Amino acid sequence: MKKFIITLVAIISLSSSLFVSNGEGQWSGKGSAIFPSDNAYSNSGLVIDTASLKYFPLAVGNVYKYHFGSSTGYSYDYKVRILKDTIINSKRYFVSSGYFPGSIGLILRMDSTTSNVYTRSSMYCSYSPFEELIDSLRSRKGDSTLVCTPSVPKHYCGDTSYATLFGIQVKKKGFNRYTTAVATSVTYGMNFGIIFSTSSDMWGMSSESMLGCYINGVLYGDTTLTDIENISSEVPSSYSLEQNYPNPFNPMCNVQFSICNTGNVKITVYDIQGHEIQTLVNEKLQPGTYVTKFNGSMLTSGVYFYRMVIKDFSETKRMLMIK
Repeated sequence: MKKFIITLVAIISLSSSLFVSNGEGQWSGKGSAIFPSDNAYSNSGLVIDTASLKYFPLAVGNVYKYHFGSSTGYSYDYKVRILKDTIINSKRYFVSSGYFPGSIGLILRMDSTTSNVYTRSSMYCSYSPFEELIDSLRSRKGDSTLVCTPSVPKHYCGDTSYATLFGIQVKKKGFNRYTTAVATSVTYGMNFGIIFSTSSDMWGMSSESMLGCYINGVLYGDTTLTDIENISSEVPSSYSLEQNYPNPFNPMCNVQFSICNTGNVKITVYDIQGHEIQTLVNEKLQPGTYVTKFNGSMLTSGVYFYRMVIKDFSETKRMLMIK
């Protein structure tokens, strides 16, 4: 398919609003709008803004570390890792170990044509069945993304300025979402992904900010990108998975485990129907005793199971979350 650099600037005005769509959602802006000529090419007559794709770099192995803090004084650090990619209905998705700030995840894709970010969903949207449109990263300040979520009909792009991240000045795009109960903002940094998020409701405010990341083979910021703590380097006599504590819990608990040989450890959380909820650990570890945390803040009360697998060993335990 032939690609060529766009050297002209196209200006389109339609009733003081611009709508761009290829059947996968729309974004609109007040007044006249100008297609970017930098980092753009034409594909079957559609202008593709390749620079916008850089606002959320998704690749297997990328790791993002964040700090969560709330007005109630509750705070913790957590990481999100891109575990794998998969093809569903001819579309490429990336599977993350947990939710990104703004409750974004767990199965994501970036549309290379529209720069729209989607997550797999049970919703049936006419423009993209079984997907929920999160944000359109080709939006400019004042534009709104028309989404399918009944409670949040639009996401507004309110910021296209710069931020200093790890000593680097980066372009950013901020999106706001409003419901009758919650106001949320999510900020993307070019070449880094989601760098900041806030949320406020009748109970208070919270924020999430990036502490460090490992993006496409380059490490930035906090180098302790794992929330797995080695509490003992003494070699155990066998593999073991301990009962989570506290139990019941709300919304976080600790999961301790021991390994007697070097190997890839995977600990996965499942709901009572056996659906995979989150991967807590999926990496090669040395012999010793470790503890990791499970954050169930995005889940409902109920019974969950967590399973540890390493080599020929596997063990499953039950835990209870009560909100």
